[in-house]
Amino acid sequence: MDQPSVEAIQALIDKQAISEVLAGYCRAIDRRDADLMRSLYWEDAFDDHAVFAGSIDEFIAYSFPFLEGVVTHHSISNILVDLTGPGEAFSECYFSAFHDFPADESRLERTVGGRYLDLHERRGGEWRIKNRTLVIDWYAERPGTSVWDAGRYANLPNRGAPWPDDPLYRLHPRLATSDAGGAGVRREAR
Repeated sequence: MDQPSVEAIQALIDKQAISEVLAGYCRAIDRRDADLMRSLYWEDAFDDHAVFAGSIDEFIAYSFPFLEGVVTHHSISNILVDLTGPGEAFSECYFSAFHDFPADESRLERTVGGRYLDLHERRGGEWRIKNRTLVIDWYAERPGTSVWDAGRYANLPNRGAPWPDDPLYRLHPRLATSDAGGAGVRREAR
């Protein structure tokens, strides 16, 4: 059996690194983890997010406050990565994003499905997003049925939450936070 070439092995390593960037986005947006989000995009990156277009810092400033109090769950699938040149790649991955919006009189659940079309660059051996275009293929809305302050799921000790309150930042040895005057302080970033 022929051994894979060095180039083929490097291509697998690169595709895995890009896939981890894509999965990291889901963690960053659901946990509202600005440091992680910034680590996934190059500083000069551009994000066209359907209802927003701008830099990563502008995206964080727009999306994190918009999602305040909203329960979200983003997931990705069908990841296709095309290594288009030395240090460049294009990826298409499908996403599904659930949003549970609180409301004064009733809740709203919105699920959005589509694709992230990303141009990635490798700089200094690290892959990050250079340009993202979000494509919405479908969405559904319905009245929400979640009751978070009573019943079965009230007061869960391990309920998902934004950074630094999510159990991830307490349990993961490299992401653990300590409480310094009420503000979570990361021991180690990504």
